[in-house]
Amino acid sequence: MRRGSLVGPLFLIVIGFLFLMNNLRPELSVMSIIAAWWPFLLIGWGVLRLIEIMYWAGSGKALPMHGISGGEWVLVVFLGLFGSGAFTAMHRDRWPGFNVRLRGLELLGEPYDYQLPERQVGTGGSTSLRLVVDAFRGNARITGADSSEVRVTGRKTVRAMDKEEADRISNSLQWEVVRQGDDIHVRPTGSDWSRGRNEFVSSDLEITVPHNIRIEAHGRRGDFDITDVNGDVDLDSDNAGVRLQNVAGNVRIELRASDIVRAIGIRGDVEIRGSGHDVELENVAGQVTVGGNYVGDLQFRQIAKPVKFEGASRGSGTELRVEACPGQIRIERGNMQIENVIGPVVVQARSKDVTISDFTNALDLHVDRGDLEVNAGVNPVPRMAVVTNSGNLEVTLPENGKFALRASVDRGEIENDYGPPFEITQQHKGATLAGNVGSGPDLTFHSNRGTVRLRKGGPADAAVRPPAAPAKPIPPDAAKSIRIEKN
Repeated sequence: MRRGSLVGPLFLIVIGFLFLMNNLRPELSVMSIIAAWWPFLLIGWGVLRLIEIMYWAGSGKALPMHGISGGEWVLVVFLGLFGSGAFTAMHRDRWPGFNVRLRGLELLGEPYDYQLPERQVGTGGSTSLRLVVDAFRGNARITGADSSEVRVTGRKTVRAMDKEEADRISNSLQWEVVRQGDDIHVRPTGSDWSRGRNEFVSSDLEITVPHNIRIEAHGRRGDFDITDVNGDVDLDSDNAGVRLQNVAGNVRIELRASDIVRAIGIRGDVEIRGSGHDVELENVAGQVTVGGNYVGDLQFRQIAKPVKFEGASRGSGTELRVEACPGQIRIERGNMQIENVIGPVVVQARSKDVTISDFTNALDLHVDRGDLEVNAGVNPVPRMAVVTNSGNLEVTLPENGKFALRASVDRGEIENDYGPPFEITQQHKGATLAGNVGSGPDLTFHSNRGTVRLRKGGPADAAVRPPAAPAKPIPPDAAKSIRIEKN
């Protein structure tokens, strides 16, 4: 019969007692107790096991072959790693920049808030100033105003094991606002900062700037909200959410990770690189270029100039190019919706369902796996080359259009709901549909495996739908009352 041991129950009693003390006496730092006294768990464990073995020997009972089982050795290793980690965290001043994180959240210590003193720097009437936010970790809200100075307020949060340590870190890490030529720097300073001990400090800054200033920010982690500025915006961060509104200059954003990038009312070009989740661009007067690994929803609305997207999310290899987007484009993980765009339109994807309607000039659409739905609702009917290697293909063409059509499927069937003059020819396991309506561009559709369906729509528009007029920029005074919600 396998002998029981008192070690397991006593171990549970000790752990339960520590958590009970944490609930009843929150002012006591359970982590500090564990970090300092955890070796006594191993000592007590060993003593109890020795007493048990001596008792069994004195009682004439057979002794176990091993003093400690394999599972207990695993628990010993776990206790050693956990205890050593807790001790290191409590004495992290010996390990600059060290912390324990889970998905970007620090797990050790308590947060302590401190108000930042207000800083101001005059611009002297210069019209070529640049605001530079250096080595930023936290959230920054930058707002343009009718002002001749840069004003910085806010607060900082220090994560520490006790108030005394938090005060020390807070005093050694400060923010300064200094002018160097045409650059105004907002940056951290202090002895601990110079040694890289900034992992436990984050700041929430409120920065008011003149409208005509350019903005450049380099961050580690946190969000940027920028509103009502006329200069260029250049953001570079490891992990950030970005929200821009009413920016007259060009925008360049490079992020290693982000929950959302939202830009509304941009009068210059927009370039976004990196990786993250959602991207939302609306009412952009310039060219839009987005590239990188994005796994959420991408939305483009009212883009007056070319839109180019090159994605590499999880090997999807999605590419999209249009000359303008007066309507909208939405790219999700498994599908893409395109409505009212100016072509030529070029789409390539590995696995995605695509729906496209109201496009002009030309369409080149190639998908490895996915269902395609194409609705040409304008005259003249644009040239089309549409291919899906595996999936269904449905095409709707206007009844008054002029074009030469050829549709084929290698393994599957073709349905002709348009009617004459198109005829179906069966070929082995597939079929071909061909015919002409007047003299027009060539339309080719192909599916290696699936169903191809040709439908007749209503009369097409006689002319290309003009691009929708971009929404008027929101006045600065009105923008102050608008709250941009964070996802």
